[in-house]
Amino acid sequence: MSNYYWLTPEEKQRKKAKQKKLVYAGLFLATIILSAAVTVLLNQM
Repeated sequence: MSNYYWLTPEEKQRKKAKQKKLVYAGLFLATIILSAAVTVLLNQM
């Protein structure tokens, strides 16, 4: 394994925090899209 993939503990923590933010942002966007789709479907009934 090369040193390119080796991360310091600080880098690991930063990467983990960034990934967590991306997950929350994705959930937020998914919720908005889902609620918009439900609204459109309900208005067509």
